[in-house]
Amino acid sequence: MGAACQELRPHEPEHDCSDMADAFARLNFGTRNDTSTSGQQEAHLPDAAVRSIATYLVQNEPPGHALVHLLAFCGVCRQWRAVAREVNPGVCIGFDVLENTFCSQSSIQRFRRLGMAQKEAVFYAAARLLVGYTEVSFFGEAVSDRLVLTVAQRVGATLVKVKLTNAKHVTDTALCTLVRSAPLLQYFTAEDLDRVQGAFLEPLMNGCQQLTTAHVANIPSLNWTACKKSCDKWGPKCLTKLVVRTVSLDESFGIIMSKLGNLTDLELDGPAVNIKAGALHCPALSRVSYLVGRKSDLDEALPALQHIRELKQLELIVRNFVLTAENLRHIGSLPVADLRLDSYVYKQQPTLSRSSYSHVDNEGVKALVDGICNRWCQQSTDMCPMKLSLCGATALTHDAVSALLRLPVLTELDIGGCCKITAMDKMRLVAKVKAGREMLESGRRPQARMINSRFPGLLL
Repeated sequence: MGAACQELRPHEPEHDCSDMADAFARLNFGTRNDTSTSGQQEAHLPDAAVRSIATYLVQNEPPGHALVHLLAFCGVCRQWRAVAREVNPGVCIGFDVLENTFCSQSSIQRFRRLGMAQKEAVFYAAARLLVGYTEVSFFGEAVSDRLVLTVAQRVGATLVKVKLTNAKHVTDTALCTLVRSAPLLQYFTAEDLDRVQGAFLEPLMNGCQQLTTAHVANIPSLNWTACKKSCDKWGPKCLTKLVVRTVSLDESFGIIMSKLGNLTDLELDGPAVNIKAGALHCPALSRVSYLVGRKSDLDEALPALQHIRELKQLELIVRNFVLTAENLRHIGSLPVADLRLDSYVYKQQPTLSRSSYSHVDNEGVKALVDGICNRWCQQSTDMCPMKLSLCGATALTHDAVSALLRLPVLTELDIGGCCKITAMDKMRLVAKVKAGREMLESGRRPQARMINSRFPGLLL
């Protein structure tokens, strides 16, 4: 650190050197015991000095790798963030240095060798220095309740975006305080929180009036009872995107759905009755992603999806069963422009390639194409879907490719995990997608009569 200060010395006035040396000393974790004192928050360095320090911190690092440096840097002086933005634009404070990144800087390597308690102490000291932040990210087991509570106290009133991932030690006590302290909150994400029971849900859904995105996933122990009991008292909600997966949804979740009339994007699992609730109470829905684990749930959900008038994007993640030809013919008849039919097994482990794991077979693809083409023949609007995904369909062969080539227009196709499709057939599909994109770029649209002339006898 001392050598770095000497290198910067010729570029700054002589009276700045002591300030810069002190700032560098504070950037070096563990060199000071009073890193959280209020005096450091009031320190004010010349903008040129701040810019030089910020440049030094990120000069050899791609975006994201200098996070520990920037985290420590928040304690140097009040105006650091405005100046540092010129060097590393878009960086927000984040307690996520445990992410899987590779970095050569010695201070980050040293930080990663610390024990969990030592890392938590660094985070806590940094949190006590926060001023004026609107976005905070928490990641990993080093995140503690006292850290979350400190962030709530320091910047809760200005927070717009909060993300918690894999924070195994955070409890409802800290989450409730954080949510209640953030009246301006618009985006909230919580995933893989082992000790959370769901007490934060009611203040989040009811108290955060500007909330537009709520993402809650992989918390099987969540209890929605208090949230459901309070929803009768809710006012109008701004929520447009809701993600609720592996969070103990039951058949009464529709009570909450009925209060979310502005919802446009929905991701969920569980009973199909919740899809019905979305179709009934959320007329603006344009995207639905449904992780379905039982054929009976899919059979119940498909008629409800048919009644979502604004539906443009549909994702069905299929778990533990095979889609029948009748299912796929019905899916093909849905008026969507972007259709994803992916396997849950593929989502979890893309390298598994056994045919027995496939959720779609050749006959199913033929039925899907028939359903799409029949719908196009019966309507005068633009033909769709133009984007299609069949990831994880490990049983598909040449017969499925031949069926896909019958589609009049296809602008995007994802066949990840379709291991039995030959290289030659893949080339044919690439040419099909390229032709579809060129058609759209030229401003042309396929007409329904083209289907009848090119594929006689297709209508069922």
